[in-house]
Amino acid sequence: MIKNFLLSHFKFIDWSKIAYVLKGILVGAVAGIVVSAFRWAVYRILDFMPYIYSFLRDNPDWIIVWVILALVIAFIVILIGRDEPDIQGNGVSELKGQLQGTLKLDWFSILWKKFIASTLVLGMGLPVGREGPSIQIGGVVGQGLNKVFKGNKSQENIFISAGAAAGLSAAFNAPLSGLVIILEEVHHRFSTILILSVFSASVTANYVAFHIFGVEPALSLGRMNVFPLEHYFYLVALGASLALAGWVFQKALFQMPKIYAKLPIPKYLYGFIPFLIVIPTGLFWEDMLGGGTGIITTLASGRTATTVLLAILLFRFLTFNIAFGSGIPAGVLIPMLSMGAILGAIFGNMVLDATGLDDFYLRSFIIYAMGGFFTSISKAPLTAIILITEITESISQMMPIAVVCLTAYIVADIIGLEPLDEVTLENKTSRIPTVFEGKLSNIDIFIEPDSYLDGALLSNLTLPYNSKVLRIKRHHHEFMPHRDTVFLAGDELRIACDSGFVKEVNKYLAKVN
Repeated sequence: MIKNFLLSHFKFIDWSKIAYVLKGILVGAVAGIVVSAFRWAVYRILDFMPYIYSFLRDNPDWIIVWVILALVIAFIVILIGRDEPDIQGNGVSELKGQLQGTLKLDWFSILWKKFIASTLVLGMGLPVGREGPSIQIGGVVGQGLNKVFKGNKSQENIFISAGAAAGLSAAFNAPLSGLVIILEEVHHRFSTILILSVFSASVTANYVAFHIFGVEPALSLGRMNVFPLEHYFYLVALGASLALAGWVFQKALFQMPKIYAKLPIPKYLYGFIPFLIVIPTGLFWEDMLGGGTGIITTLASGRTATTVLLAILLFRFLTFNIAFGSGIPAGVLIPMLSMGAILGAIFGNMVLDATGLDDFYLRSFIIYAMGGFFTSISKAPLTAIILITEITESISQMMPIAVVCLTAYIVADIIGLEPLDEVTLENKTSRIPTVFEGKLSNIDIFIEPDSYLDGALLSNLTLPYNSKVLRIKRHHHEFMPHRDTVFLAGDELRIACDSGFVKEVNKYLAKVN
């Protein structure tokens, strides 16, 4: 009787979904351990920097020894990057390219080379972040596990996505952000299997990181008061200002390769420059070492003169662009958040002086500006809201953060800003020649409301390079389309094409959808 009861109830369980949850937990556990090890290694090396620079200030004769050692470390990073170009830069655009089928990455090579190179870069105190390397390391861990399970391309994308989310979660103790960044910024779509796999991996990785680093938020900035409703106009002005600042940030970032190209040195020597610049930073302005979390906590602890803030902003802006523009393997998130925090402090100083608001609200402007600046550059407002809420543990501030992020997004859209990682990917893949590879790839897209495809007949869709619509998923039903099938908003299309033409097919789909 008990057996019949269990069988009658278990047959209604969707074991395929449970399997994806279990695989997500596995990916999250492995990626959580690897990324936590990466985070721990960076912390341990970075902890030595204040002692080293204190010793050098007391014993200047040893500076030349430290310069030589820094050049040796830079040389190691350069050699690793030359051997594996796909570890250079942030890594998130490469992850997107792999998921889209426009890039093909060697997971094991990237795993250990990104780990070592980024550890050395971040440990030396260069003004860059760890989130990009963490996401890419987590993604290739997922790719490697898919190889172990001998999964297909569709399953590989799920594993890579789960690993990437786990990487961000382990890097910042932010499990919800790990899920949202994959859905909003990478895939631009929601599916049950994707959510189950990614979220289970993200939560598992966060659990691993909790055991190693504790349960404190990545940026503990203290208690926050509710922002006065009558002053919300200033939040709109802040968001608009941050969008303009994001435009300047992106323009400068994409100009750096051109500036470097004018230097009378070979391209492979660019990496030496940020390692040399960080030495006078450590000697004369030690607080500026690292990605910028220390700057954020310092700004949030009390008012800083606007002239000092402008000097810090200019210094961080220049040193970050010099470092990241050289092609070293490092991220942009923490430097981006720190510059947003500085802009928020400058804006907050002006508002507090003009309105007589209590100085306590300066911290509010700092937190809101971090989200708005991230939004203007990434064009991912939901990720920004969740990320800032999680890493600062300021759940009560979600509404004002949302106002700033929404405004920043709208203004950034009006002035034509594109997501940073997508522009980076486009710049990279535009140099890859288009050739017939004789291997099939699948592209999944959702029909957007009011797009050309919404309400169109399949016969009116002229896909390039002999690509074809294989199936349509509508609500919970899947079917093979015929030439008179009408596309509806929300339909999920699976399109097959040759692997060599994925980029061109994606371009066409972006125009009609």
